[in-house]
Amino acid sequence: MKIFALGGYGKVGLPAIQLLSQSDLVTEIAIAGRSLERAEETARIIGEKAIAVQADAIDEQQLTSLLADYDIIMNAAYDDLVLPSIRAAISAKTHYCDANVIIEQALQLSTEAASVGITSIVANGVSPNISNLMGVYAASQLEEVEQLQLGRADVYNFKKGTELIPLQWLEEPQESLTALREFRQFITWVLGITQKNGIRTIRNYHDGRWEDVDSFRMGMDVPLTIGGTITLNPYFVGDLLFPSLPRYRSAVSPVEILFSPFPAQLDDLLRKLVSLIAGGKIDAEKATSSFYETVESDPQRWLTLKDDFPPIPKMWVRALGRREGRSARSSCWFTAPMWNVGGYSLTSVALATAALKILRGEIKERGVMAAETAFEPLPFFDEVVSMIPGFPPDGKLLNESFEWLE
Repeated sequence: MKIFALGGYGKVGLPAIQLLSQSDLVTEIAIAGRSLERAEETARIIGEKAIAVQADAIDEQQLTSLLADYDIIMNAAYDDLVLPSIRAAISAKTHYCDANVIIEQALQLSTEAASVGITSIVANGVSPNISNLMGVYAASQLEEVEQLQLGRADVYNFKKGTELIPLQWLEEPQESLTALREFRQFITWVLGITQKNGIRTIRNYHDGRWEDVDSFRMGMDVPLTIGGTITLNPYFVGDLLFPSLPRYRSAVSPVEILFSPFPAQLDDLLRKLVSLIAGGKIDAEKATSSFYETVESDPQRWLTLKDDFPPIPKMWVRALGRREGRSARSSCWFTAPMWNVGGYSLTSVALATAALKILRGEIKERGVMAAETAFEPLPFFDEVVSMIPGFPPDGKLLNESFEWLE
């Protein structure tokens, strides 16, 4: 079968097509993008199954003609190419998948896609997709879901795709400071969301009833990779940074909760700045500058990692609700080996997995859909793990727990 890989030479696209080229099901991969030179270079890397194609997805008519002989278009390009690419796929009657976060607008094209008999699955990455499916799985352990919570403990470099997570922190202060500077854009971005929207409460079960809790000040239980939980204070609790969890699964809207991967003293500094932002005393840009100026004034004090640094997962999902008439919560989180799988790499694997499932005909539904309505969580996770380069053969993507709250 033939794949048209738009953006196939990029950070997400190249690792995805390297995985897809290993499948006996795939006979040809067109590496497509605005730069023919980069496409040709990548085609040489991939080998005999690859060809280079110059394509600009903004030109829907051109893209439609290019898709005529292909079974699926895998879009690993920019967000602004999602809707033109789906419309071209509909015109060419070609299946579609991407790793972007243009979901609501894409779903509006579902009727058109279904009418021509194609499957289009959007947002196949870490969050959404894997986070969505974790939410579906956690929610499936309950009969009624009060709230879904997505927890993260990382900061991200948008340009490089690198991340900083717990226990990956460098012990040498000056090296840590150098690494920390790479994540300034992410910190400003999150602080800007706090400045705009404030801090949300979370749903919790206490004294026989559900209630809203200010976890920013009171803390909340967070799973540990070694088992059990620890009470920590997040620096962000709010509406989802991405549409990361299926909203229809819970009675109360889902929330995204961010924990700092930094040493405890640096986490406390960040949380104090968040309090000032929430109180309207400082804006996100000034808070970020203050954060870095304070750290740089005494790196030995602020960046040293203590022995009791808690090994919390870089991503987890929790469902709170009822089962058998009792209040309960179900949690799942990334295993320790998953800490070594970078965000871009995991997105590439998830995208390749989605493409193969569509090509194998496993998805019978037609139209535009999100991951949580297209895939069964555990089989999807098993295939993702099997495709991660260098991952332990007996490794798994998730650990999980179930707890009665009364």
